[in-house]
Amino acid sequence: MAKNILIIGCGSYIETGYGCPGDWKCFLAAAKNEGTFADYDEELKVVGFLRCRCPGRALVANVGYVKKNADFDAIHLSTCMVNAKPECKNHNMDELCKMLEEKYGVPVIKTTHNYG
Repeated sequence: MAKNILIIGCGSYIETGYGCPGDWKCFLAAAKNEGTFADYDEELKVVGFLRCRCPGRALVANVGYVKKNADFDAIHLSTCMVNAKPECKNHNMDELCKMLEEKYGVPVIKTTHNYG
């Protein structure tokens, strides 16, 4: 049985190209079981990709909308979101992971791929 994955990316990085040309690296890593996706023994199915939008207030609620329509077993915060330089001024990544894990009862994994 496949593991359903939700990926959350940094909208600012994706839209401005600051080291993230968009979501294709995350999807490629999931399809090839590379990066943090290599930790799964099951087949993976990406059921959603959300872009966090500054200041990020709607993110947790938007994850809930996905959960209502496409159940997921884990959330991955994209590499560009977790490793942003400068760091995100709106979210502490550890606190965001904890909040999402508590609210939705699924593991939240920091990063998606190791591509440059």
